[in-house]
Amino acid sequence: MADLHAPPSLKDQGYFLGRYLVASLCFLSTMFNYMLRVNINFAITAMVAVKSNATNSSSTNGSDTCGFQDIEEHHTEYDGEFEWDEWTQGIILGSFSWGYIITQIPGGRLAEKVGPRLVIGICLTFTALLNFLIPVAAHAGYGVLIAVRVLMGLAEGATFPALSFLIANWSPPNERSMFNTFTHIGAHFGIVLTYPFAALMIQHLGWEYAFYIPAAVTLLWSIAWYFFVTDSPKDYPWMSNTEREYILSSLGTKENTKLPPIPVRAIVTSLPVWALIIAGFGDGWGFYTLLTDLPQYMKTMLNKDIKSNALSSALPYLGFMAMGFCLSIIGDMLRQRGAISTQTFRKFATTLAHMGPAVCLFILTWLECDRAAISALLIAALAMQGATNSGYIPNVIDIAPNFAGTVQGISNMFGNTPGFLAPMTVGALTNNNQTLTQWNKVFYITAGIYAIDATFFLIFASGTAQPWNYYINVKEDAPKKRRPLHPVTEDC
Repeated sequence: MADLHAPPSLKDQGYFLGRYLVASLCFLSTMFNYMLRVNINFAITAMVAVKSNATNSSSTNGSDTCGFQDIEEHHTEYDGEFEWDEWTQGIILGSFSWGYIITQIPGGRLAEKVGPRLVIGICLTFTALLNFLIPVAAHAGYGVLIAVRVLMGLAEGATFPALSFLIANWSPPNERSMFNTFTHIGAHFGIVLTYPFAALMIQHLGWEYAFYIPAAVTLLWSIAWYFFVTDSPKDYPWMSNTEREYILSSLGTKENTKLPPIPVRAIVTSLPVWALIIAGFGDGWGFYTLLTDLPQYMKTMLNKDIKSNALSSALPYLGFMAMGFCLSIIGDMLRQRGAISTQTFRKFATTLAHMGPAVCLFILTWLECDRAAISALLIAALAMQGATNSGYIPNVIDIAPNFAGTVQGISNMFGNTPGFLAPMTVGALTNNNQTLTQWNKVFYITAGIYAIDATFFLIFASGTAQPWNYYINVKEDAPKKRRPLHPVTEDC
């Protein structure tokens, strides 16, 4: 195994580490990214009239519901003004992903061309401005609201591919899992904050403020982003020379290089890339099923009031964050010591992240109306899914650091199609038919997809840079020769 670069002492690096400041702002970028997109997942439970969600169709069997006695009391808290059935709500929630998948690949390539800092900053600023329009759009009609959500998806679609390219430029290999995990758990911290915050706004100010306030705070963050982030450490003024030299030497130099063409055929025929794509699709299906529909499940099946619904929907993501952060630290430490290879660690983390939730969701179908046990299983399922931040997600940087933005864009495009397919599937299964049988079908489908993608990744994933990651370096004063942007390393 290759010896990963050992970092200089904290004293030599100057104590205040520039890469940690950048990582912190990346954390906030994913936090606001998700706050802006998921606030509607909870707010919609108060926007829609109760009768639109009532389980009163002729197909509903009373013995196939939990029949909690406090149902009327709790439903009065949610009584909104819009007459949207479950199918319409599924389309509204999923419409974000219609736009989101379109800009994944061009967003990653754009970040490679003009720099990830500009792409992320502009996209989130635009999304924040669109968030201010959601209440107006909702009153104008659900078609207008869908159009705004599609525009939001188009804007945010470029952010995570650009972020992968930024991480590739900033994270030393022996810190990559931790850097990547810390950045991405910001998204789940955003969910943890958003649901209770939205409940508070609904009760005291109105559901509209669940959109206004996150948008305003995101605009404030954008100022710090433009001021304190650069595309690479090379020109970063907020760090010591020792830290800069450590990062650049660990990554390898990129002198006098031109942006290489995308090796399309090699990428399309690469099994490790397909392992990423399929793992991303499965992860997205499970994640979006719970992200978009968990508040609805808590409301209609378990009859949670607004406060307990918000907490029950948010708590699983605390488990996600804890697992992701702890596993990344352990994984980086083991890899630095040579105790485990990158490939083995990525496969272990992805298997845990997907097989674990599959088992939890399968068991959940047996519990029916046990509120405490169901909540515990959902927390366990999403906690284990937190291992993805050390699994398939950073794997794109392992296999293609020079094309991290592009390959991440391809993976994210497929991985986010469940963003609209999953809510539409749930909507179709539960439309005017909120029963245990229908929700169990949702959980069976999700568990099956988890198991299939985990198996494919376990067989075909890789932990080393692929041959097509390298290209012909072009210099004005020298003949062409083959030279990688990042030096090839052994599987470590």
